[in-house]
Amino acid sequence: MNYGRSYSATWRVFRVNRDTWADREQIRNVDLARVTRTAKGKLIESGSIELTGDFEPDYYRIVMTAEQGGEVERVNVATLLFDTKDGNSDYGRNVQTADGYSVLHPASTTAMIAGEYAPAGVDGAQYAAKLLRETINAPVEVEGSFTLNEHIVHKIGCWVIDAVWSVLEAGGFVMQIDGRGVVHIRPKPTEPSLVLSNNNIRLLTNNISNTTDLSSIPNRYVVIDENNRTIAENNDPQSEVSTVCRGYCVDRVDESPKPVNGETYGAYAERRLEEESVMKEERSYTREYAPDVYIFSLIRASIDGFEGDYRVTSQTLKCDKGITISEKAEREIKLWRNRIT
Repeated sequence: MNYGRSYSATWRVFRVNRDTWADREQIRNVDLARVTRTAKGKLIESGSIELTGDFEPDYYRIVMTAEQGGEVERVNVATLLFDTKDGNSDYGRNVQTADGYSVLHPASTTAMIAGEYAPAGVDGAQYAAKLLRETINAPVEVEGSFTLNEHIVHKIGCWVIDAVWSVLEAGGFVMQIDGRGVVHIRPKPTEPSLVLSNNNIRLLTNNISNTTDLSSIPNRYVVIDENNRTIAENNDPQSEVSTVCRGYCVDRVDESPKPVNGETYGAYAERRLEEESVMKEERSYTREYAPDVYIFSLIRASIDGFEGDYRVTSQTLKCDKGITISEKAEREIKLWRNRIT
């Protein structure tokens, strides 16, 4: 289906069976739905629905049925844990607004027991998945793997979601939540989920704005492990954020190093400095719906003034006559490259 062309949309909201994760009964009289996603939040996703009538807190799935030229397509927009927050009665009409929490929400309210840790040699992706499966109702799927060099000890009383992210970040992995509410643990995508070009420019519905910032990019990465200190330093005169070009140091100090896949502290410091030495050029725009584009997905653009690979950092989905998405994405431009191979 071509979502850049006109299509009609009807909306349904289904209660979710916690055991099978399939649709249960449909709830009626839903007037409006909105979904928000952000890479800056550990839970990634939230939302709300407005409806008339009674409503019981539970997991619910927002579903769009799109029709275009005789073609019909079901789109699972989001699956969230809803709770009733506000309501009012207008001439006998009971209007309620229900806030939807991420399927990861239970992992943000469950604490780790003292002494728990991710052991050296473990597959970090599978370890993170195990923590989630013991805590949340949503299915968890894993793509790829990485091995921890050393133990990662979780802070006493920290939330499960914090423990999960600390392990995933060590391996450069992320979580994405699809429309069915399935949590996917995987490396950051390197291939685009959406290509924007002059052929489908109608997907974009407004002007594109951009922002860049170099001020916080480090040129030294300092690893402290007990009494040992390892430093990776960017002294490249061709790098605009180097100590040479700036004339001063911008440090990032890491007192909890998490080397993986057998790397030394020196290699770890070099890798982390390269990962931090990235200028992020942010683009903001509004577009029509396209399938399978989530937080951390790549968008490949080849439009005048909007070119390159951009990683999605936030989305707001308005569910009305169709799905309109207000989106922000960042192009990561490396300003220094790791010399250790």
